[in-house]
Amino acid sequence: MTGIRVLLADVDGALLTPDGVLTPRAEQAVSRLRDAGIDLALMSRRSPRGLRVLLGRLGIATPVAAFGGAVLVRPDLSVIEQHPMDNGAAAVVIATLERHGAAVWVYQGDDWLVRRAGTPHVAREQAVAQCVPKVVERWEGVVDSAVKIVGVSDDAEGLERGESDLQGACAFFSASRPVPHCIEVVHPRANSGEVARTLSARLGLSGAAMATIGELPDHVLMFRESGLSIAMGQARAVVQRQAHFITLSNADEGFAHAVETWLLATSGGGQ
Repeated sequence: MTGIRVLLADVDGALLTPDGVLTPRAEQAVSRLRDAGIDLALMSRRSPRGLRVLLGRLGIATPVAAFGGAVLVRPDLSVIEQHPMDNGAAAVVIATLERHGAAVWVYQGDDWLVRRAGTPHVAREQAVAQCVPKVVERWEGVVDSAVKIVGVSDDAEGLERGESDLQGACAFFSASRPVPHCIEVVHPRANSGEVARTLSARLGLSGAAMATIGELPDHVLMFRESGLSIAMGQARAVVQRQAHFITLSNADEGFAHAVETWLLATSGGGQ
C-alpha cells in the first residue's frame, strides 16, 4: 500500500519471537523499512526500561508506548506523557486481585513494587524489565499514581474470577489478561487506539499514513485508526477478522513476512 509513513508494531507479539528474540530477518526488515521512508514505532506491555536495549539496537526515533500505552516516552526514555490510575481505583484493583489469591505488582514512576521478591514470575519479569523490584510491607501510603498494576497467579480459575470482578467494578481502569498467568490493569486511556491517535498527531500524519501490526484484542483499536492493519498468525480469529491482512505467526517470522509482503513490495523498497 502506498502512502504509509509509519508502522506501529506490538513488541512481544509481533516484532519478537515467542522467546523474546529479535531475529536477523526482522532486524533487516526494520532497516529496509527505514530505507523505504517508513518509520517503525513500538508499543509494548513492558516498562520503558525493559525496551532500552531494543530501542538502541533498532535505532528507533519515534515516541514509544510502554505499559500498553500508559506511558509515552522518547527513545531516551524521558517521559512525554502518561496516564496514571486514580489512587482510589488502584486500591480497589489491589484489594480485588489479592482477594482472588494473586500476587500484586505495582509500577509507578521508576519503581516496580512487590510484596515478595523470591518467586519465579518475579525473576522472569526482572530479566525482561531490566530492573530490580522494590519490596514493600504494605500498599497503604505507598501506591501513588500507579501506571500499571499486575496480578500474577498460576491459579487460572482464580484469575478468571478476578478479571470478571475487575471488568465489572469500575470505569476508572481497564483490565485484561494478555497471558494466562496474569491480569494487567491500567488507565482506560492506555490502549492501542489512543496510542495510534497520539502518535499520528505527534508525527503530523493522518491515520491513513499509518500501518499497524499486532495480536491482542486491544490491538483491534489501533487497527481501526490505521490505513493498513495486519494481524499476527497466532492472534485469535476475532482479532484477525478486524485486520486487512493476516501474516504468519511470530514463531514463523510473521513480522518480517508482513513488512516484505504488504509494505516494502508496494513502497518501492522490495527487491
